[in-house]
Amino acid sequence: MRKVKITKQQTVNPKAVFMGLSIHQMVVMGIGIALALAIVGLFIFVWGLDVNLTMGLVFIVLLIFVGLAIVRINGMNLFKWIHAMMQSPIYRPYESKGALDTYAKEEKEQ
Repeated sequence: MRKVKITKQQTVNPKAVFMGLSIHQMVVMGIGIALALAIVGLFIFVWGLDVNLTMGLVFIVLLIFVGLAIVRINGMNLFKWIHAMMQSPIYRPYESKGALDTYAKEEKEQ
């Protein structure tokens, strides 16, 4: 079994202000919510379009803003991570061994 040391800074975001979100994340989500409300107002009340179509667009807009603001994978937002995954594999700074390797024997030798 491998032991991994995790510091408090890795588990708790030091930039968190409210409910684990930073100011940047709250601002981007505020913009997303304002844009969603504007879409609802414009599509339903001004143009008189179908509610299902409008709510589908609102859902897509909110997903995009959540992907930009809140979702973090390896320190990148969702879209930057998807772009990095499409470019090349992510190389880890550590050596990863499979289940059939002799990791325990190497530890004892050291």
